[in-house]
Amino acid sequence: MTSEHKHEHKHNHAEGGHNSLDVKDNGKIGLAFKVGIALTTGFVVVEFVAGFITNSLALISDAGHNLSDALALAFSLGAIILARRAPNFNKTYGYHRAGILAATFNSVTLVLISIYIFYEAAQRLSNPPEVQGWTVIIVASIALVVNLAVAGLLHGGLKEDLNTRSAFIHIIGDAAASLGVIIAGIVEVVTGWKLADPLISVLIGVLILWSSWGIIKEAINVLLEGVPEGLDMVSLRQSLMSQPSVTDVHDLHVWTIGSGFRALSCHIKVDEGYSLHEANQTVQNINHMLEDDFNIRHATVQIECDNCNFNETFCAGPTLSETNSQL
Repeated sequence: MTSEHKHEHKHNHAEGGHNSLDVKDNGKIGLAFKVGIALTTGFVVVEFVAGFITNSLALISDAGHNLSDALALAFSLGAIILARRAPNFNKTYGYHRAGILAATFNSVTLVLISIYIFYEAAQRLSNPPEVQGWTVIIVASIALVVNLAVAGLLHGGLKEDLNTRSAFIHIIGDAAASLGVIIAGIVEVVTGWKLADPLISVLIGVLILWSSWGIIKEAINVLLEGVPEGLDMVSLRQSLMSQPSVTDVHDLHVWTIGSGFRALSCHIKVDEGYSLHEANQTVQNINHMLEDDFNIRHATVQIECDNCNFNETFCAGPTLSETNSQL
């Protein structure tokens, strides 16, 4: 029997194919981003001005974080719109990676903001200025309400979409930062302790770094074609080997195209004398198993009865020496 190549996957035709969110949810999330951008951008101006007037680094830091939130929401919304575009001859998988790139950008900006906050806090710890506590408390309280409102709007798209999750973490981090600013203002009013403002700023910076690390890690894993988070490759291979008449699985690859969009390719060796009809049935069974047990809806499975050029579980591709010899 000659080698047969079978490829089966289910399409969501709306909005150009595979999407982590359906059209209805995508529309809701898009509206949530637009409202969030409007609320956040409007408040950034107010908070920056208040921060300079009150001489509060904590308030200025919070405003800077809010500005990054507005940019993050704008980039995330752009990524959602771009991801709806249909695949084409130049982008055969479509534009699903746009959301991953937006999430990466959002997280990197958080790190840069943290570095700036640490620098400014270090300057003010040695020479703390006077801070108008009551103004800080009022403005930060408004910021907290705005952030919680935007977070509530985004909450519905968190389950599958890394892009939305990165924006949500931006907002939640800023809500926590606003709470810290309120505490700093209260301490300043009650005790007159000038170090409260820069110390709270340092805590805000640490919080921002902590919240961004998980998103950066997951985004890099996607960009490096790593195995999707939470997927057990040993269990996956065992499930493939447990199919009737399957004797070997090799050249096995699993990766993530975009949030909620997993892909797989592999070679399956079966018993000699396997008919075409039996091969078709095996591929169908494998695809159903992959979707039901591993949330993989895009699979390319090659059935073989003879030896394959790649006989390792994971194909490593050409070695460095082989690549150099071709140059």
